[in-house]
This record gives sequence, C-alpha cells and structure tokens, in this order.
Amino acid sequence: MEYLFVYADGGWWLKIDSVEKLTDYHEKMKDGRYEDAFLMYLHEGSPDKILENLSLEERINRMNDRNFKYLQAAVMQARNGNGNILDGFRWLNMEAGMHQLNTLREHGAVYINPAGGCTFALEYTQFCRRKNLVFPDFRKSDIRIRKYEDGCHYYAFVGDMQVRDGDKLKWNTYDEAYQKAAELVG
Repeated sequence: MEYLFVYADGGWWLKIDSVEKLTDYHEKMKDGRYEDAFLMYLHEGSPDKILENLSLEERINRMNDRNFKYLQAAVMQARNGNGNILDGFRWLNMEAGMHQLNTLREHGAVYINPAGGCTFALEYTQFCRRKNLVFPDFRKSDIRIRKYEDGCHYYAFVGDMQVRDGDKLKWNTYDEAYQKAAELVG
C-alpha cells in the first residue's frame, strides 16, 4: 500500500480516502497513540492520584498534557462502561476510529496528523508519497537544491520528496528554491 502525506496548516497529515486504507492505518498504528498515557497510568496511577499532591501550577500543566487528557478520557470510558483501564483505552480507540470512518464516508477523505487527530477538506499544495507509514519529519540538513547542467532553473528536494508549490516544481534562483524547501522543515 502507498501512503499519501500532505502538508497543510504547518504540519503533515496522512490522507485516507478508502475504508481499506483506514483499516490498514489502524492495524499498523494499533494502540500506539495511547501508549504514553497507559504508561503514565502504570507508573503514576489514576488521574486523581496523579494530581493530588501537585501545586496549582503543576496541576494546570499536567492537565494540559495530551497524554494526561488521553488517560482521563480512558478512565471516563472505563467508568461509563463498567470496565477496566484497558477497556477504557480500547473503547476510546474505537470511538476515534468510528469518528474517522464517519468523516471518510461523509467527506470522501479523512486527514490524520501524527498525534492521531483528524480533520477533513484540507487545502494543500505539497505532498509526499511513501511505501511505509512514517510521517515526514524533515530537517534543514535534508534540503538539497539542484540545478541541472546547462539548466537555468533550480529544483528543491527535502529528504525523499521533491518540493512543489501547486504545479510549480522549479524556481529562478537558488534562494527561492531553498526558501520554499525551508518552509517544510522543523
């Protein structure tokens, strides 16, 4: 299977446009989205226990942590379903999957970010196709600018991808090409 990653809103998103691709995504990702939250539970206990001895500032910081929020959601799911913490994480994952499936059916595609959040109808000009389900994570050191022998244009590459701006694949100067590539790196 080939994966299409698109760059929008300052980050990379996986575009999923079929039930088969969504199923593949969930099979490959398993419960990795909640792994750190589950480890937090194993090492620190329930959300109430984690917060009980923290200062107000520490509590606020902890409550804004993504993994803490996942842990709270899993605990609520477990309580609502009379299950244990593993059931809570499983039900949370099923709820996210159903939301993604409904978005796919309603809009024809669902876009998933590296944290597992999703949306629809993104506008993008930059994309990257990969054979492995690995989100792009480019650095400045991955930028390459190339000018072909006897050519007058510059082409930008970042890692395994050629940089584009819509249909535009070449720039008049080295600096223009580099600048466009630099927009895509962390």
